[in-house]
Amino acid sequence: MSRNLESPDSDRFTEEFGATVARDATEDVWVIDFKEVTGEDLTFSYSPTDASVRVQLCDDQESLVDIFREGAIQLRIESTRDNSSIVVEFNDGVTSGELIVQIFPRIKITDRMLFR
Repeated sequence: MSRNLESPDSDRFTEEFGATVARDATEDVWVIDFKEVTGEDLTFSYSPTDASVRVQLCDDQESLVDIFREGAIQLRIESTRDNSSIVVEFNDGVTSGELIVQIFPRIKITDRMLFR
């Protein structure tokens, strides 16, 4: 079952976070580099056509977190007075869950995946 990932316009990421957004048109992947705005080597990438996301957090060239997940159905930006985050909802028919990547005020990654 193939379906596209519902996601905001790429300009929304720059507006909300001030981060650099690049597109690899060959693979239809959007890559957002948060290093300049957070000081942390955090990269978030997603493919609307493949319904996949990847979060990578590195420290001194070493990978601390590398999460790749398929079955994403919705990607959105959530902002409150206290924080700004990227939220991804998943449902592949077997599992469902949510990946939250808080960008501000500090990086925090929360991943919940449950069997249906």
